[in-house]
Amino acid sequence: MQRRSIQFRASSIAMYTLGAIFLVPLSIGVLLVNSNASQNDHVKQISRDVASMYAQGMDFSRSANQTIALRVGEGLGMDVRAGQGVLILSKIRVVHDTDCQEPPAAQCSNKGYAVVTQRYVMGNPALRASSFGTPGNVDPATGNVQNWLNDPSARAQDFSPNLNQGEFTYAAECYLTKPESGEGVYSRTMY
Repeated sequence: MQRRSIQFRASSIAMYTLGAIFLVPLSIGVLLVNSNASQNDHVKQISRDVASMYAQGMDFSRSANQTIALRVGEGLGMDVRAGQGVLILSKIRVVHDTDCQEPPAAQCSNKGYAVVTQRYVMGNPALRASSFGTPGNVDPATGNVQNWLNDPSARAQDFSPNLNQGEFTYAAECYLTKPESGEGVYSRTMY
């Protein structure tokens, strides 16, 4: 009787060990995927909320409004002030004939192109540049891009010039680093 009990225990231990070989990595994988999905959701929510505020006319040249945007990120676990992320806001329009009527009309080299007319960067800009490019002459006090009619660096990259005269697109890009891996999660929202 005792011999049968020892054999039963030995076979049970072998089955549990065999099961653990598959279940432990599977469980770790599920936890990692859940963590990544949660971080993706947070980054998407931050970009969506900040883009909505920007499109509704919030003036991000004011430090109080920038603080509100940073608090949106902090509420979802993104510490932009500690250098773990970056928020990039861009106001984009297409340069049309009516924009080029002021003298000198011959100097309107961005006619027909989508251009960034306003840019705000909050957080650590070294983490990631904007997908829309980096305008060369941005007034730090207002966020306005200087000479967007002629400056080729103001041209928006990867943006279709399908906006009508007077229409704007407001874009918020959010990038958050993962402390454990050094990689990051990116999301952008446009209104």
